[in-house]
Amino acid sequence: MNKTAAFAITLLFATALGAEDAQKLKPIPEKLVVLTFDDGNVSDRTVVAPILKEQGFGATFYITAGWVGRRGRVTWQQVRELDEMGFEIGNHTTTHPNMLHISEVEIRSQIAGFDRALREQGIQRATTFAYPGEHHDRRIVRALAKAGYANARRGVTPEFPLHDRGGPGSVYNPLDEDPFLIPSVYCRGDLSPSREEFSRALGQARGGKISVFIYHGVPDVHAHCTTSLELFKRDMQHLKDEGCTVIAMRDLAKYVDFSKRQKDIYAPIIARLGITATDLKCDTSGDALVFSWKTKTTRPQTQSAYQLLVASSPEKLAINQADLWDSGRVNSDRTKNISYGGKRLAKGQSAYWKVRCWNNPDQAEIDRVKNWIATELIEEMRKSHPGPFSPPSGFSK
Repeated sequence: MNKTAAFAITLLFATALGAEDAQKLKPIPEKLVVLTFDDGNVSDRTVVAPILKEQGFGATFYITAGWVGRRGRVTWQQVRELDEMGFEIGNHTTTHPNMLHISEVEIRSQIAGFDRALREQGIQRATTFAYPGEHHDRRIVRALAKAGYANARRGVTPEFPLHDRGGPGSVYNPLDEDPFLIPSVYCRGDLSPSREEFSRALGQARGGKISVFIYHGVPDVHAHCTTSLELFKRDMQHLKDEGCTVIAMRDLAKYVDFSKRQKDIYAPIIARLGITATDLKCDTSGDALVFSWKTKTTRPQTQSAYQLLVASSPEKLAINQADLWDSGRVNSDRTKNISYGGKRLAKGQSAYWKVRCWNNPDQAEIDRVKNWIATELIEEMRKSHPGPFSPPSGFSK
């Protein structure tokens, strides 16, 4: 039997097992955290791994095969040791290119070259992937699925700005995200050392959602990627004190059925490119009702339009049955002093309202990052998208 046939049979057997295992998935616990470390710094083995073992944490080390043995990077002996210690060795390509700007043949080569290196070194096969530089598109996703990978971790873009310093991103909700576009809730480092942001990112790991963190070296070859030993120890102690379950990316298979794919892998991302309305207020003190709200966005952008619904009951409002007033789409950046324009309300009558907003994209910011984000996502970022309706609010005339 040739190697291709053997691999096909192995993959078929693994798929069958995966379907059976899907029936045995564990419920996702509160405070489930995935730790990942990119690029293969020597500190992965000398600093990070001993601290993780002491705390009883799992983790994934995403190694760039062609960088192994370079100055400041792990050796293959150290990669084997990480594997033997029970940590996951994940695929971070062969040479860490901007994969948006290479051909499909080169994409497959980048994936296969890493797989080949692990086989040659006697390290167990990688099943998860991390996009170098956060760059991903549909071609790469297809190549990973065809190569037998289970999932892939992306970064924080395009929903959040792309910065060398790192920073916040989106929490992972397995019900929403395609398994090959698992978002990171925070990219940590000395340039993003905020305790408040870290705690907020961790606090999102509840209700079936999972916080996936990115670290680089402790320290890293590159200063902008470095996490100090003091900061790293503080973070790990915080995870321990909070009673978090800390795992590797591959261990997500115990909780998530990766055979379930999104019909459109980018739809969940595009849905988050808009802005949302918060802090709804209705001033009933004057002759006319006056509405106001604040806008919330994760990217540089403002409001370009709004739609306000008013209903006589929460049930009608929940199904967008605005029997008292539907403003329709109003092209405006105003968020204050919006006068009621619906049916006359009796004195003492209660009513319920909500609002959604359309974004006004920041074209200069989009041009800044267009080299590192898939063309189709850049085009979506240039459009004005409606955000979700706000939670409902009530008032009495």
